[in-house]
Amino acid sequence: MPHTDTEYSEVTSSEHEFLILQSLLDAPDVFVSGSRLAEQLGVSRPAVWGKLEKLREQGFDFEAVRSRGYRIIKEPQVLHPALIRYYLEKKSTDMDVLYFPVIDSTNSEAERQITYERPSPFAIASSCQTKGRGRLGREWYSASADNLYLSVLFEPNIPPQQLQHFTLWAGITICRALQQFVPNTQLQIKWPNDLHCGGRKFAGMLTEAKMDADCLRSIVFGIGINLNSNPNNFPKELRSIATSLYAVNGEELAFNAVTASVVQAITRAYTICIKDNTTESLPEAWAP
Repeated sequence: MPHTDTEYSEVTSSEHEFLILQSLLDAPDVFVSGSRLAEQLGVSRPAVWGKLEKLREQGFDFEAVRSRGYRIIKEPQVLHPALIRYYLEKKSTDMDVLYFPVIDSTNSEAERQITYERPSPFAIASSCQTKGRGRLGREWYSASADNLYLSVLFEPNIPPQQLQHFTLWAGITICRALQQFVPNTQLQIKWPNDLHCGGRKFAGMLTEAKMDADCLRSIVFGIGINLNSNPNNFPKELRSIATSLYAVNGEELAFNAVTASVVQAITRAYTICIKDNTTESLPEAWAP
């Protein structure tokens, strides 16, 4: 979708790039022949090689063996549209995710996309915000390219009381989703909109809504997660109170797999609130 009023550009992946990555990621321990990839894409084998070279330029690494084919040996530790789509499809989560390497605010971009008549729900993902904001209009530090900034927009058209606990449920489902990536550290919600581990904040949530009369027209849930950043590089005033999942985990997390898990978790929280389809009470789910 073109922008007419901002300088920020969406980065997309081609269908061919997605299909190549899907074939290689679905068979991580075996080689996929160039002939098979060429047949799948409907192109020549030299064209396949050219597409793999383009993916290498984007941070992927492949092993190529004559008469055997290719296999993927490294994913880039940056957001990549085809990888986000791949991991979402593996989770059977249908969500259009737009990727902007740099954006003013993912929440603001979500609101702009509505004016472009983009169908909802959809998500905006970025690794750098120039005007990130938190609760009560506070500035949210968003300069590190090693972090995840994500917003999901829904258009529920329901009474607002149905979503009065949405942010809390989102925090619960996100903590549970992220826990699989940092199994040795307990992740917790600190009311009203922070996520903590080891007594320090690693993520903040911001929910913004628009109403018509007594109907909730749209709701944007935004979250900033200190993912693979080094807290030593945070501003001085944040170093004693903030941390990252990398810092508590001891190694980098898979950027795109994490993104897909968080999107799925937000969708789960929304479904819980809309359809009330959980057997857990909110206090039970919130308890450590």
